[in-house]
Amino acid sequence: MKKEIKKFDIGSVAKMFFFIGLIIGLIAGIVFAIAFVVAGAFGPQLYPDMYNSIPPNTGALVALTGIVAFPIIYAIFGAISGIIFAGFYNIIARAVGGIKAEFIE
Repeated sequence: MKKEIKKFDIGSVAKMFFFIGLIIGLIAGIVFAIAFVVAGAFGPQLYPDMYNSIPPNTGALVALTGIVAFPIIYAIFGAISGIIFAGFYNIIARAVGGIKAEFIE
């Protein structure tokens, strides 16, 4: 049986994109944090002149900020993207038709 998706509920798409962005932001924040902890651990031995002007534990503070800020930023931009994409889909689907899918009953 073929069915067509004529319209997406913008709120539900924004909610899904919000939570997807939150998860991706958390993963990106953790990777960012690991990179800064490694840079803070090995940087002073490799580049002592540059690290003399940086206060101690700056890498840990930046890492913690990344773990907190990345999920928030990614979630906000994800929700905005969901609103934009669902809106565009609804406009275009009205003009040219929606996505057709086949389902088993």
